[in-house]
Amino acid sequence: MKRIKFSGVILSCLMVSSAWAGSSDSSLESQLQGLDIPENQAPAGVNREKLYSVQNRYNSLKNRSEVSLGGSYNFGGSGYLSMTQVDLHYRFHLNDRWDLGVGGSYAFNSLNTSGKLLVQQNGLMPDVAYPKYKANVLVGYNTFYGKIRFSMDSVTYFDQYVAIGPGIESLNTGSTLAGIADVGFVFWMDKWGSLRIGLQNELFTEKRVLSSSSTDQVVGHVDLGVMFGGKR
Repeated sequence: MKRIKFSGVILSCLMVSSAWAGSSDSSLESQLQGLDIPENQAPAGVNREKLYSVQNRYNSLKNRSEVSLGGSYNFGGSGYLSMTQVDLHYRFHLNDRWDLGVGGSYAFNSLNTSGKLLVQQNGLMPDVAYPKYKANVLVGYNTFYGKIRFSMDSVTYFDQYVAIGPGIESLNTGSTLAGIADVGFVFWMDKWGSLRIGLQNELFTEKRVLSSSSTDQVVGHVDLGVMFGGKR
């Protein structure tokens, strides 16, 4: 009789243990399913700030292409001219850090107030050189990746970048080689687009009609881009 009771106790323990294990597996499975959520969204019960702080790069750049169109203004040109440009660039991102790019610009030049006064009061045209076309080949590097919030429900991702390389300046007095350095920020619009804001430094020999000298010009630019290719 004691053996029967003892066997019954053992059987009851096994049934309870099996039931507990089943509920534990079910609970674990539900937890795992809870982690299977869309990208860039926090699971229930997880603070969004915590998710954003530990989240890896949202937009992978590896093997992706970026085509951008923008405008720029020359802050360091002649004191007699107002110089603006339309820019077109193509960049191929080798990975999240490095990219190779080629670009070109078409320039629009006009006399500013000082230039017009010189013509009106003295009847003289200023001896200046101005760009007509530009082209460059740049190697870019993203120094750091960051996130910024413009609302409580969304985060904007960005890279701070630097780029250097050679260029050609086609001036009204002839063409000349240039050294180009670009620095700025690129903000990523989800996984399909980009917004670049930067300053480009151009070092070249400015050939004028009566003289020539080295010049260091600073060009501010804003570019909108479209991303394609690679693995999103």
